[in-house]
Amino acid sequence: NLAALGYTGFTVDERFTDRTADAVERWQKSLGIPETGRVGIGDVIYSAGKVRIGRPGVRLGEAVTENALTYTGTARKVVVDASAADASWAVRGAAVRVRLPDGKTVGGEVASVGRQASAPEGGSGEDGSGQGGATVPVTVTIEDQKSVGRLESGPVTVEYVGREAKDVLTVPVAALVALAEGGHGLETADGGFVAVKTGLFADGKVEVSGSAVRAGLKVRIPE
Repeated sequence: NLAALGYTGFTVDERFTDRTADAVERWQKSLGIPETGRVGIGDVIYSAGKVRIGRPGVRLGEAVTENALTYTGTARKVVVDASAADASWAVRGAAVRVRLPDGKTVGGEVASVGRQASAPEGGSGEDGSGQGGATVPVTVTIEDQKSVGRLESGPVTVEYVGREAKDVLTVPVAALVALAEGGHGLETADGGFVAVKTGLFADGKVEVSGSAVRAGLKVRIPE
């Protein structure tokens, strides 16, 4: 690492020689610290891989504390606070979609789920149990880091599939009408009504089925 920083002139091996000490002194000089030629315990932070330096915890001129500097991995991740009462989707390995601040959507995967729920601000829930708005932290990884661009931080939305229905017929939710005999129906183009059974609701549409429902059926939507 010393040679990688540009302080060369020695052989990179397991031996600490006078030439190594000279390189250390040049490194120390660039940092503005005493040129001892030695690296003491605590002078260097070791990491198994690349790290990203976070914001400093102290200002220039302040006394250095234990948390003077923080760092994370270089891979960008998403951490969301999921409702503890509705976190069944948050399973390690589950696929999700992450909507970025610019509206772009990228693929993600649940990497970990916190085991301890955080109580909502302002006290307990409606039932007095403290679970009304309790949340658990969920960490989502993004495999394609290039898809995130240069974004380092910002608010995102995590989308997941709770239930899925394929090859079904759908109509706008606004097309549903309440039938006098009970249940829901659709008003056809000729002014008649057909009874339908509703299924999943998503993105302003609803799954419908019934003996009189077919693909291409035109229905009226109240204004």
